[in-house]
Amino acid sequence: MLSTSLVKLGAIACVISRHANGVHAIRITSDAGEVANKTFTYVVVGGGTAGLTVASRLAEDPATSILVIEAGPNAQNDTLVNDPGQALFAPDKYNWQYNTTAQTVGGNVLPMTQYMKAAERYHLPHPQQVKLGATVNPKAHGYSGNVNAGFPQPYEGTVMAEDMLSAARTVIPGLVKNVDVASGIPNGAARFQYSIKPGNKTEISPDGNTRSSSANAYIYPSLQEKSNLVILTSHQATRLVWGPPIGSLSQAVGVKFIQTPTPNAPTGPEFEVKILKEAIIASGAIGSPRFLELSGVGDARILTSVGIPVEVDLPAVGTNLQDQSLNLVASSVTTDIDTSDYIIVNAPFTPAVAFLDIEQVLGVSAARVAGRDLFQSIPIRAQDIVSSGAFTSLQGMEKILRTQAESIVKFKAPVIEYSFVTSFAPLAIGVSYWNLIPQWRGTVHVKSSDPTVPPEIDPRFYTGGDLDIFLKGNASRLARKIFNTHPLKELVTGELLPGLATVPENASDAQWQNFVKTTYTAVLHPIGSVPMLPQQDGGAVGPDLVVYGTSNVRVIDSSIIPVQLSAHLSSTVYGIAEKVIDLIKTRDAGGL
Repeated sequence: MLSTSLVKLGAIACVISRHANGVHAIRITSDAGEVANKTFTYVVVGGGTAGLTVASRLAEDPATSILVIEAGPNAQNDTLVNDPGQALFAPDKYNWQYNTTAQTVGGNVLPMTQYMKAAERYHLPHPQQVKLGATVNPKAHGYSGNVNAGFPQPYEGTVMAEDMLSAARTVIPGLVKNVDVASGIPNGAARFQYSIKPGNKTEISPDGNTRSSSANAYIYPSLQEKSNLVILTSHQATRLVWGPPIGSLSQAVGVKFIQTPTPNAPTGPEFEVKILKEAIIASGAIGSPRFLELSGVGDARILTSVGIPVEVDLPAVGTNLQDQSLNLVASSVTTDIDTSDYIIVNAPFTPAVAFLDIEQVLGVSAARVAGRDLFQSIPIRAQDIVSSGAFTSLQGMEKILRTQAESIVKFKAPVIEYSFVTSFAPLAIGVSYWNLIPQWRGTVHVKSSDPTVPPEIDPRFYTGGDLDIFLKGNASRLARKIFNTHPLKELVTGELLPGLATVPENASDAQWQNFVKTTYTAVLHPIGSVPMLPQQDGGAVGPDLVVYGTSNVRVIDSSIIPVQLSAHLSSTVYGIAEKVIDLIKTRDAGGL
């Protein structure tokens, strides 16, 4: 599972204590007694994409000891986790079940490419996959990392994938075939690649595609090694313990934790572990600001209001939250279709993707007007965001919004993603689509000092001005047109969503926008809530990812990304994790 804020990433298994030769191996346990009151060089809060990556890499140094505290349970052999075809919402045991508030619709730089490649173990498509339409830019990938990536094998649904892309290229002016969306130039229409280990056979079989999670990539292959790494599952870190400061900087000396709460059950006892060097926070864009606030790091006014002692007054924590909003257009297809053309079993049922820039969504003339308005509205939009409490620095937000506007208007960064879906329901196909670079900003804050109480999450969808809903309404109209264009129109028998009764033919902008506003959901790509920016510009961590006002608390997940990306998050988060290892090594060598 990706390290999103809404999922407990406990893809961890049994306790393995020794090799046959007596050498200790990784310990993976749900028994708090094995770690309580012990001291570790590093304590990692969160065992997701970033947390397990950094923990495994730190454990390469046998002189260190590392503890990961992960809220989720054992899931090593769960097909829901490991089968990339199981694209469903996680059940309760893997799901934080967070809800947003009711939504009323109305820097610094980390060079990342080398680190993203360092994490990747790419599988070039073989001749059969190429024959079925797989394309790649070999220079865009890494080949010696831990995270498997590539095209599925067996490679299913390729006929429908090509039909979808062909129709999209016909409908959308200037939309060209993109050989590889991972090349750094995402604009275009392409076959999807995934973080999977491709199977070994052309037919569905037990050794088919396997999802390449951080656990599968960095932990399970090393189960018989790295005796200095302990992973505690089914336990939730609750707060940091502070010791004497180092100069003016607060110093974390321990972490408190409890057994992960279950509904209608009493909270168990609180345990503690001690930290020798660093607390590394990797709980995602919801969990990391929540954990910092529970530890007394955040806006003093918010902390005081819920009875949390203030350790570091850092108002930027929990601000700048950004998630994207998703809608779906879907159609039924004829029963005469060959199911092998569109059914996907052992791989994600999103075989094709298109990334659209502002001109492709709106048309050249309308894009020009929208771009001009985007720049002119920066001061008022920045003021609205800061006044709402979703950011702390007016000058910082104006800088960010201007950078986003330049990216969208001048450099044509994609603003809408179409993720084409097949076989998500019997005889149904569709496209899910979202705003890639939203202008809105939201918040996530604790509403109690009780660590079992969920935080208050307010993404403030569609509050960043007119562009976001204008783009989404037009993208919806284009999506319908794609399914009514050859070669898809010969297969489609009717529209399932929104349906002509809801949005009639030749519907107005207002009708399409109303459909968007009444049916959208979160993409679950949250970022930005512990932003890496200069402190005076609204930042919570610096370029070393250490929390301002602390000496040894580092945040390493998607919460540090200050602005949304025209991409999915996992590669970037893996890159952040690999970069963190270099930062720590540089510090230990005396370079920081």
